Amino acid sequence: MKRALVSILFLSFSLFGFSQNFNGGLLAGMSATQVDGDTYAGYNRVGLIAGVWVSRSYTPLVTIRSELRFIQKGSYRRFTDGAGGTTGFYSIRLNYAEMPFLVEYKYRENIIPYAGLSFGYLWKAVEKNADGPFPEDEQALFEKLEFAANAGVEYKLTEKFSFCATFSYSIFPIRRYKDNVTYRWDRGQLNNVLQFYVRYHY
Repeated sequence: MKRALVSILFLSFSLFGFSQNFNGGLLAGMSATQVDGDTYAGYNRVGLIAGVWVSRSYTPLVTIRSELRFIQKGSYRRFTDGAGGTTGFYSIRLNYAEMPFLVEYKYRENIIPYAGLSFGYLWKAVEKNADGPFPEDEQALFEKLEFAANAGVEYKLTEKFSFCATFSYSIFPIRRYKDNVTYRWDRGQLNNVLQFYVRYHY
């Protein structure tokens, strides 16, 4: 699976690279995430986003963009006593190499909504609480590949810089419940992610 993701990456960048109207650059920012299904709500896990992007315009209004980035997802919850002191915590940290494919629509000169799919490879997962890391067999249950839907909007700050705000959500569970238990349509845990990053245009 990892080799397949890398192959798709090189093919995609090659196609973009040999096309006209090619653009590219760097990106960096932060994510605010939660894992739906872990019983702890709230975008309490803050992570990093960093990578590169390429795009190609097909019409004056429509552009296809692809990114390759490192992104941190997961969940965090701090438990407190009545006085506000910390009594414990629960943490999931998921590090992905991720590749979104996005369709941009030039709504206005400086406002560009976009949507698409992303494919992520989980190369490290850490789940722990105040007692230490969870057993490796439980952490190994996280799926290595994630498929997510994405939607967002870009605001052009200058000719070289733009700001992106994106919402992404897993299409399939990133981890099934124990013993494959399901609750009607609820089949497992899902990444729920807010992304905020700046793109630099070469």
